[in-house]
Amino acid sequence: KGERMRLISRGESNPKTAKSAEYGYLTGGLHLAPHISSGYQACGSHTVGCSSNCLYVQGRGRMTMVQQARIRKTRLYFERREEFLADLVKDIASIERRAVKNNLKPCVRLNVLSDIRWERHGIMEQFPSVTFYDYTKHKNRKRLPKNYSLTFSRSEVSTNADLDQAINNGMNLAVVFRDELPSIWHGLPVIDGTTHDLRFLDPSPCIVGLVAKGTAKKDKSGFVVSP
Repeated sequence: KGERMRLISRGESNPKTAKSAEYGYLTGGLHLAPHISSGYQACGSHTVGCSSNCLYVQGRGRMTMVQQARIRKTRLYFERREEFLADLVKDIASIERRAVKNNLKPCVRLNVLSDIRWERHGIMEQFPSVTFYDYTKHKNRKRLPKNYSLTFSRSEVSTNADLDQAINNGMNLAVVFRDELPSIWHGLPVIDGTTHDLRFLDPSPCIVGLVAKGTAKKDKSGFVVSP
């Protein structure tokens, strides 16, 4: 059968999550592939704006070997779900042990490049000492495990009612701005979301401000906001 494929990558491989150690955390991340590459839809609420600015092809994601690994993981999730979840539990346990060994707190992002409702799989309850966090475009996610924090990712199709619903469900809002961050947006204070990726440490409610980079600088869909 060969060696088992590791599903969770450690924070050192991602520049943004690598900053976690400075705050006392070790971050593990699960990177899946988009529908156009894997044949399976892992982002049910994707939009034209987010698809054209997807992090899948940014940084190390441009490398063929990296993309192939992400495609294999995605197909494993959709085609052999039980095997995938069993392997995922093993990888999270490994992250937890590594964090303890290095005197850090463990945290995991299962949707680095996807938007799956992981709360339906009972993963978080198995690891009460691990903090899970993600961005999502599903505004109606609620009644989450206590150790799972979600930030709603605003897109060009998000209405004010969508934003308010996400806030009412306990989520902060992540917004990509054109040039610089305003101090207030949608009536909420804006914090700099680039200093670290540990969204569960953010005050609530607030706007997690991100500045457009790469292809997002040329966005005309409305995904990027000009304050």
